[in-house]
Amino acid sequence: MTIASMMLCGVAMGLVFDVYRVASHRFHIARWLLPALDVVYWAAATLGVFSILLGSNEGEVRMYVFLGLGIGVTGYFGLFSNGVVKLSGKLIDIFKSIFRFAWKLINALVWTPLLWMVRLLAKVLDILFIVTVAILLWVGKLLLKPFARLARVMWPKLLPIRRRFWPIMRTYRRAREKASQIRNLFRKKQ
Repeated sequence: MTIASMMLCGVAMGLVFDVYRVASHRFHIARWLLPALDVVYWAAATLGVFSILLGSNEGEVRMYVFLGLGIGVTGYFGLFSNGVVKLSGKLIDIFKSIFRFAWKLINALVWTPLLWMVRLLAKVLDILFIVTVAILLWVGKLLLKPFARLARVMWPKLLPIRRRFWPIMRTYRRAREKASQIRNLFRKKQ
């Protein structure tokens, strides 16, 4: 019973190794990652063999255990390896094509409309912002128009106070000139 279970473990180890080998080749796994995956494979194989060994003969490791594993692996590679490699390659290609189709379908049905709606929403919000700012500026000019004449009359009389505000006014004029230069630059680019 133990030899038969170890032979089946050897066949399973060979089968999993072939599938792993084909998958690592088909999915173009980086060469530096292969040793780590090999360690994972051998750790999983060791745990699997010892768990089956615990169930069949309470974990006793004898020479016939290794003999059964060797017969199973050798028999697998001699009889089934070529067919399993071809079959697993075709199955992986089928899964890759199904995944590509599903990705294209999701992209066409979900992502593209979602991006289109987000762009449309951004344009609508942009237009609303521009219209709102234009209306607020227009209303502000209308509200401040009555005070313009009063300001022209009061401004010359405030000369002593105005002198204190000259540094602020110079900074304001420079900022206004920079803003008009930037505005002109953007108009030239359009």
